[in-house]
Formats: sequence, structure tokens, C-alpha cells
Amino acid sequence: MEQRISHGRVHKKKKDKVSFNDLTWRKKKETLKEQREQKLVKQFEASKVAREERTQHKEEEEAFADEKPAGTTPFSLSIAIPGSFLNLAQCDELRAYMAVQVARAATIYRLEEIIVYDETGRMKQEEVDAYWSGKWQGDLKPSERNIEGNFHLAKILEYLECPQYIRKPLFPFHKALRSVGLLHPLDSAHHLKATDFTVPYREGVVLDKPCKKGRGVYVDVGLDKELFLENSTPFPPATRITVELTETGEDRRLYKGRLANAKQARDATSLYWGYSVRIAKTLGEVMDRKKYDVVLGMTPNGGSMNDVEINLMTRKRILVIFGGVQGVEAALEGDETVSVPAEQFFDQLVNPLPFGSGSRSERVEETVLITLSNLSLRLSQMIL
Repeated sequence: MEQRISHGRVHKKKKDKVSFNDLTWRKKKETLKEQREQKLVKQFEASKVAREERTQHKEEEEAFADEKPAGTTPFSLSIAIPGSFLNLAQCDELRAYMAVQVARAATIYRLEEIIVYDETGRMKQEEVDAYWSGKWQGDLKPSERNIEGNFHLAKILEYLECPQYIRKPLFPFHKALRSVGLLHPLDSAHHLKATDFTVPYREGVVLDKPCKKGRGVYVDVGLDKELFLENSTPFPPATRITVELTETGEDRRLYKGRLANAKQARDATSLYWGYSVRIAKTLGEVMDRKKYDVVLGMTPNGGSMNDVEINLMTRKRILVIFGGVQGVEAALEGDETVSVPAEQFFDQLVNPLPFGSGSRSERVEETVLITLSNLSLRLSQMIL
């Protein structure tokens, strides 16, 4: 490197920069090799970091999946809805159509339970007992003067959830079911075809056929042959049960199975196995803190669904309560057993349409579908 002296200072002459084109072919080859090696090292390091992140994420997902309840979702959803919204229907056909909207939404979003409650607080226990014993005939048309809408809704929901092949013995002719033949089927995962043997569980109904005492019962499970259930517990005819198929050979005269339940079927198959229906006399009777971890109330006066925060690792059982035409606050005010305001009764009040609606009013069955759609999206964001 050359030096020159100017005014007593020594200046170093800058070394001329050698361009890539000035290098010999050997130097060029070595330079390109170094660049490729550096690029490969960077790619390897980036790939290693990505693999570690994927492994960590997979371990978290597996740990989270181990704590899942029934089915394939890490939470369970249930709803409570007043049957009074059927009072708005002018005919049986429209009443059935409004009910099937709720049943379809429940099936799509894999609800475990639908609670039908009386928002007026006029329902009596003997009326509930009459419904479950089969004495309720549905003679009165649902209106504001009675509570018949609750029982009509419960009956239609029960009918739709039941697989088609066992409906006839379980649901004889009933006035509340006069128009259900016009409705779209739920096509739920547990509504299995007669030729489907891929699922080892099925819903069935106990047949009225003689059998040795203590040996078991004959069951219709919707297949080409009847099933013999080896069980010491006697079941009366026309009892709905869940069975696990154990022997289904073509050469058998009867199929064989053992007693199971819906939870076992969901856990074993990861398929949705329908919802249960419960009737509550009041809104306060709906609430069961031992059964539900989180209770959300739907109201136009609530906050946004985006504000809902739930720790699904510890709070998995979610109940969503809908009000009638007057809203969930009116249902709470009509319950003499509840003395706290809505803000204390619910864990959180949520507005299913925070940005308003183009309609002057939202129908209850529409609100159910909108809410479950938004809530499902919000819960999926908490999981990911």
C-alpha cells in the first residue's frame, strides 16, 4: 500500500476494490462456493428453528387434545332458549320450520344440550312431569295466554334428533308433530344408514319380544338383522339405548352387542352423537354451576363477541342463554327466584350483532345461528 506525505501528514492510499469480473476463474469458483455454503447454512438454521417451533406447537396441541371432552372439540356447547318464540307462528308448518332452524344450528355446531325454559315463570312441575310421562297431548295452540310453546319446541327438537329408523316406536302420532314430515332432516353423524357398518356404535330401540329373564333384550338398531343385547338389566319395550356392536358376521342369525352410552360413542368415534333436551320451569332453573363453567347471556345491550375471553384449559363447558322476543333481561325479571341483575347472573353479556341489523327485529331462531357462528369463530381463535 503506497503512502504520501502532505503538510506533515501521512495519507494511506486506498486499496482498489476488486470487482467480481476481475477475479480469475478459480477465484470466482471459490467465491461462488463460499456464497452457496453460507446460503445453505442460513437455510439449515431457519429450517431447524421452524422444526422446533412445529414440534413445540404439536406437543401443546397433543396436551390440549388429551383434555378434550366428548367429540373432537376441546369444549362443550349448550344453549338455553325460551319456547315462547313459537307463539309468533301462525300455523303448524311455520312452527315446525322455526324449530328445525334451532335443531339444524345445534347439529352443525355440535351442541350437547338444548334447554327449553319458560320465560314467563308460569310453568308448574306437574306440567313438566306430564310431558315426560307422555300425558301431554298438545291440544292447545301456543300463544301468549299459555306455555304450550315450550312443550311444542321440546317435542319437535326431540323428534328431529332421533335417528329415523327408531322414530316410529318412540314417537307415535302427536299433534305437535303433524308437520315434521315437511322438514329437512338433520343428517347428523349418528343417523346411520342401514348398510353402514363402519361405526361400531348405533342408537337402537328395545323390541317387545320374549327373552329369557336376565339374559338380555332384542334391539332394533336399523340394520338388516335384529341385535341381541346381552344385559342383565331389564329394559321395557320402546326404550331408546346406545349399543356397541360386537358381532356382525353375515352368517349370524342375530347381531350381538353390549350396552353403551352417547359419551362412549363420541369418545370412541370422534363423531357428533346428537343433543339432549331438557325443560326448565324458569331461567333460574337453567343455571347449574356444577354443570357449566361459563354462562353467556345474549342481549343487544351486551358487549362484542370479540371481548369474550375463556380459558378453555380449565373452563370447557359453555352455556349460552337466549331470551325471547323481549330479551334475556325480561326473562330474568320474570323469574321470582332470581334477585340479582343480569350483569351478576351471567358471566358475560354479549351482543350477537354489535354493528346492528338491517332488519327492525331479529327472530330468535336467526339469533341462535348467528350467535353460534360468531362464538365458534371466537373459540377457534382461542385454540389456535
